[in-house]
Amino acid sequence: MEKICVNSFSLSRELPNYLFPQYGGDKITILEFPKICVEEIGLNNIELCQMQFPSVEMDFIEKMKESLKDSNVNVTNICVDIGTTSEPNPEKRKEEFEIIKRWFSIAKYLGSPSIRVNPDSPLPRAKIDSTEDALQRAIYGYKELAVIAREIGVKLLIENHGPGMTTNPDNIIKIIEEVGPDIMKTLPDLGNAILFPAEIREEGIRKMSKYASIIHAKTVPNEVGEKFLKPFMDIVKKTGFDGFYSLELPPMGKYDQREGIRNLLAIVRSLI
Repeated sequence: MEKICVNSFSLSRELPNYLFPQYGGDKITILEFPKICVEEIGLNNIELCQMQFPSVEMDFIEKMKESLKDSNVNVTNICVDIGTTSEPNPEKRKEEFEIIKRWFSIAKYLGSPSIRVNPDSPLPRAKIDSTEDALQRAIYGYKELAVIAREIGVKLLIENHGPGMTTNPDNIIKIIEEVGPDIMKTLPDLGNAILFPAEIREEGIRKMSKYASIIHAKTVPNEVGEKFLKPFMDIVKKTGFDGFYSLELPPMGKYDQREGIRNLLAIVRSLI
């Protein structure tokens, strides 16, 4: 089986974004995404983004499940962007964790083996707490979520995502080993490797790949992107990774996103 899937964020200009509306579109809904992937991209495995779901009520989740079934599409992971595990405000943290925990059940119902949760904000201009206290709060938060993950049978993932603590790959590994690699895995984002210090980028991806559940093959869909991805994918392959590569287009760029996904698919196929 070809282990390549499409991340729904690759159609960020077409799909609404219910967390950050300024970054979304209004051409299609997430219910249409599975059919598009099968008919236009030729893939029947997808990765979903929570921010593109208009509702977590059961009637909508059932519609999503029907959409997946109708197109014979499987979900490889769900990226959850609401809340952070290092949130210092107890009331806000409790509120956010109630929502995050619900996504384990949603993932199970939709057939996803995992969800990704952030330790801090992924937004470029977010105010980030980079202290040891923040890292310890994140570890504590992931441990709390891991209890639910084990109960439901859905793995918990961490991605190198944003300007905060995950720009240090050693923080990611520390979190994984503290929480337990039996239930918590990494989601290495090859595009986001540029957020690692230049001198440790390749080593950072190597460290993350040891615990990887799924890989974000994120880059621009052209020769520049292929040149960028190749050294990182070579590292991933040498670690023996055997999971899914998820096609993810960065939102910037003047290319057509559907054509861009097809071009990125060709690049990833040539590098696997």
